[in-house]
Amino acid sequence: MSFAKQNPKIPEGINTSADNPLKEFFILLAGVLFVFGVSVALLLLLANTFAPHIPFRYEQQLANKYGEWSKSKTESSLALQDAEAAVQDLGQQLAAQAELGSDISVHFHLLDQADTPNAFATLGGHIFVTTGLLKEVSSENALAMVLAHEIAHIKFRHPAQSLSGGLLVQLFLSIVTGGQNATALQNTTQQTGLLTMLGFSRQMESKADDAALTTLENHYGHLAGAEEFFSKVLAQYGQARWQALFTSHPDLRQRIDHIQRRTQQQSGANSGDNTAQATKPLDPRLANFDA
Repeated sequence: MSFAKQNPKIPEGINTSADNPLKEFFILLAGVLFVFGVSVALLLLLANTFAPHIPFRYEQQLANKYGEWSKSKTESSLALQDAEAAVQDLGQQLAAQAELGSDISVHFHLLDQADTPNAFATLGGHIFVTTGLLKEVSSENALAMVLAHEIAHIKFRHPAQSLSGGLLVQLFLSIVTGGQNATALQNTTQQTGLLTMLGFSRQMESKADDAALTTLENHYGHLAGAEEFFSKVLAQYGQARWQALFTSHPDLRQRIDHIQRRTQQQSGANSGDNTAQATKPLDPRLANFDA
């Protein structure tokens, strides 16, 4: 038996590629980015699908643990406390007409921000209204439209959907980067209220508008005054500033037109009803409140 005195010579170039190394790098990078993008999209899809089915009590527990609304309000003026009570009273009346789930409850808070006409819904059924918004409404019906819109966000669990998507993406990034984003993940959880207030899609906003109009129909029997706040915002601030502040919200003009069409349809359906479609004055605690 005889053995070769040396190993056979390996052909040259067997472990090299004829392609430019930069080309291979960019192909690899594109593949990684594609997989990353698909993963994020799937995470967001899962969040939108399953978030509404998470028991509302878990959402409340998280909100009460980290929410700023849990702080003492003893420093608020009596006028501010009375105005908040008025918002709470009207909000609860509307919530009773909004067909909320039996496990869902809403709580209303007034923020002393006179220069910002705004309202937003966040986790655990908490809804915030700024004192600046009170200056922009002259009837209870106009305020009711805004409150009913935020109630609808709670009804459809939009804050949970928005937050769940953000948390899942942060968790995924934390895993991919070996925990480098753990702090960001913690901050996301601890700032739930502020992070979800701008996290709604245009589809969510439009859905909330439709539900709000139905709530107003159930409560007042008509939609008079529903578009007042949005018309004032458009007249005073313009579409450009509105879009800059609230990029996810539908076009203001389209939003107003939609409300007016619903109002006309509702008026036509009740043409034989002699009930006057008049707006109601604001609660004196709001009308006399110096925002």
